[in-house]
Amino acid sequence: MFKWISSLFSNKKNEQQDAKSPYASVKVWFDENNAWVHWPEKEPQSIAWNGLIGVAVETTDEGPFVEDVWWHLATKDGVITYPSEATGAGELLQRLQDIPTFNNERLIKSMSSTENQTFILWDHEGRHV
Repeated sequence: MFKWISSLFSNKKNEQQDAKSPYASVKVWFDENNAWVHWPEKEPQSIAWNGLIGVAVETTDEGPFVEDVWWHLATKDGVITYPSEATGAGELLQRLQDIPTFNNERLIKSMSSTENQTFILWDHEGRHV
């Protein structure tokens, strides 16, 4: 439905920009059971899809020359965070959009934010709707 949002993260122009971004060295990926975030010089962090309790985007007023969009995937045990310019972020976004009741409208609103703000895109109790 909102595949064009994904294209914002995965078209060639953004791939070229990511190659220049220091945040492109952060890698995110997933399989049917888990999602991972790997920051350079740190051990990869993972969350199990079946333990996911929330997805949020945090925006800041610091862009556009520094990262100003941060993703947070929460479980009861903690949160993994990655920048929107992380390698694999577009593919992970497509996977997140497959979650029933993922709030794409709020995602669109978050992408136009230039303020310090957090947008809940999904939570396991449906408070995001």
